[in-house]
Amino acid sequence: MKLSNMKMFAAAMAVLIAPLSAQAAGTADQAQVAASPPIFLQMEITSACTGNGTEFKIINRGDKWPQMGFLRLYHADDRSLISERKLRLGAGQKVSFVVKEEISQGRPVAVWVDPEWYKRDFGFDASLSCKS
Repeated sequence: MKLSNMKMFAAAMAVLIAPLSAQAAGTADQAQVAASPPIFLQMEITSACTGNGTEFKIINRGDKWPQMGFLRLYHADDRSLISERKLRLGAGQKVSFVVKEEISQGRPVAVWVDPEWYKRDFGFDASLSCKS
């Protein structure tokens, strides 16, 4: 093959190979993204009976949440919803709240955090019964 013909052949091969490699790289990137596990909750939850009611403290021990989540409060004995709040916690961020005795009515109170970025089976993250 003459030098000019070899250059044309090499140029044609580069044109054919480049789009195939770009597609292969794109497919690999998509596969990696699809296979990435969700960021799971890493929380520390403490509860205590105080003079005002049932107190809960939640600390995010993981990374910043990628999306919002729901903090839901329940009467633990019948799983009836007391209240819910939408929030997004940063790394190390803390939230605390008290469920007053007028609301808990001497019944056990529970908290469940429900993230929007992955499906989590329902189950109380913490519960406590504070009877006056």
